[in-house]
Amino acid sequence: MSSALFTLPELYRSYKNWVSQNPQVVGDFESLAKWISYFIAGRINSSHVLSELVFSLSNLLVLYNDHIISSSRRLRSVGSGDRLKTWLTVVEYSEVFIEISAKRLWGDKGKWIIVVILQLFKCIGRLKLLFHHKENMVQNPPIPPLQRKKIRDENDPQSEEARIRFNNASFTLKRSGRIVRSVSAAPPPSCRTWRPLKPPNNNVEDDVEDVELDRQSLYAEVMYIIKPVLHLCSMSLHGQKDWKPWLLSLIMDLASIQMYYAQSKQMSRRQQLELSRRTIGLLLYLIRSPFYEHHSRDRLQALLYSMSANLPLVRIICKPIAQYLPQWQDTYFYMWSS
Repeated sequence: MSSALFTLPELYRSYKNWVSQNPQVVGDFESLAKWISYFIAGRINSSHVLSELVFSLSNLLVLYNDHIISSSRRLRSVGSGDRLKTWLTVVEYSEVFIEISAKRLWGDKGKWIIVVILQLFKCIGRLKLLFHHKENMVQNPPIPPLQRKKIRDENDPQSEEARIRFNNASFTLKRSGRIVRSVSAAPPPSCRTWRPLKPPNNNVEDDVEDVELDRQSLYAEVMYIIKPVLHLCSMSLHGQKDWKPWLLSLIMDLASIQMYYAQSKQMSRRQQLELSRRTIGLLLYLIRSPFYEHHSRDRLQALLYSMSANLPLVRIICKPIAQYLPQWQDTYFYMWSS
């Protein structure tokens, strides 16, 4: 037993080395774990809870492996709000599992208490990122997955040479993890800049810094952040199937996006992608109650079953969606997470 415990740190170091050196292979295993969650759904008792548990754990594994890869290759600069971002991302990845587990354990009342607590935590955390940590436009999730396919091979000579030059020109502070340029590698005074040192260009992140939000865009971000809490308040007053909460959320989303587009041309690529994601997310209102029950349910079900019958390869995706879409209406975080 003692020898086994003695080898645990070594196994952990070996795992970290393997993950950092084989990001594409690790990604294949992570995808397999997600497919297992799809396979479990509907096949065994309590499959809904179990499949969500597997899916949540697979996302958390991706988050942890991304941390290992980005730390070993210095793909992301360390910020003051990283710990809060990590917790918010963990909540994003596990909120559906927490909700359905709370409903099974404590019923509808317990479920809604948990939903309110999680949404308040997300709202307060995002506001703190925006105002205290000066985060310009909080992403969803706050720590997005790394694009593994864009990471250069560890054995690429050009990538290795760039990393060697970068390591010789900088060092990392132990407590904060910040990357600091060494004095010997400082450029001439006429060429110096106060911007932080960038990692070598195997970075999958965009090097362009985020544009600081003007007052109108700041109001737009605050509106987007507090929208889920106001939607919950409206639901508690008017009911889950009433049009007022649905309209309130839609109007706030449209207003926020419209206010953002005035500054969209000056935004960084990351900010533009997040704005595009929010714009595309408006399509979710077609499958959110009460619009789903009154207008889109029959048409959408007919379309999905028709595609399943006529396109054999598409059947694998369309048929499960058609079967589970009515059930998703009863899970708050499926429909109204953000």
